[in-house]
Amino acid sequence: MPTVHRYLDDAYRVEGEGKVVFNEFTDIIVDDSILFPTSYGQPNDKGKIVIDGKEFEIIDVWDDGDGVHLISHDTYPSDSKGKTIKQIVDWPIRYNHMKFRTALRILAGLAYKKYSAPHRLNQTYEDYAWIDLEIPDISEEIVKELETETNQLLKSGVEPTYSTISKEEFMKNETLMASIKGKVPDIPEIRIVKINGLPDQMEMGTMVKNSSEVGQIKLKTNLIKGKVGTRVNLSLE
Repeated sequence: MPTVHRYLDDAYRVEGEGKVVFNEFTDIIVDDSILFPTSYGQPNDKGKIVIDGKEFEIIDVWDDGDGVHLISHDTYPSDSKGKTIKQIVDWPIRYNHMKFRTALRILAGLAYKKYSAPHRLNQTYEDYAWIDLEIPDISEEIVKELETETNQLLKSGVEPTYSTISKEEFMKNETLMASIKGKVPDIPEIRIVKINGLPDQMEMGTMVKNSSEVGQIKLKTNLIKGKVGTRVNLSLE
């Protein structure tokens, strides 16, 4: 059975349990994970797990397409398989990514709505994020306009909602396909986020419940051969 992605059900959950279904040295797979694996432009969660009262720091989390692997510096007990373990998320790190993801989705939605700009590539870090906005003739004025409108939406307190559609349904949706330039992930079901008046978008990461939690953002452009590039950096104010 594939690992249950509990972090998508409730991004605010910081503790949970899971049963070990695989165990080898510093690698464990659980049947239910609250720890987010590196994917879709969002780095893995940090945190720890507890096995028989002993804590193990989690330094990496990854998804092999079926199971979520929790990687530690230290070797896990060889008899861990079958045991129920406690998982604990490093909340400040997770919450920062949630804020950045929310801001990126609002920015990307506005860019597509106003300029039909695809936004296939993006990445969050602990202190900033970036996104490629493929706007023809992008300029400082356009970026400043998007920054202002993004901040207005963030301040208004919009609440994202989610649904799941099949890969086949996704591929039939012209807006969704165009927004990511037809680069559809090879998974059977795709999570869609809806944000107040913006085009639907694919979102497989973690976001805040209310956009006002993000605060305000600042956008910074990059010059390439004297021209504004499509990669825009985003920081929290």
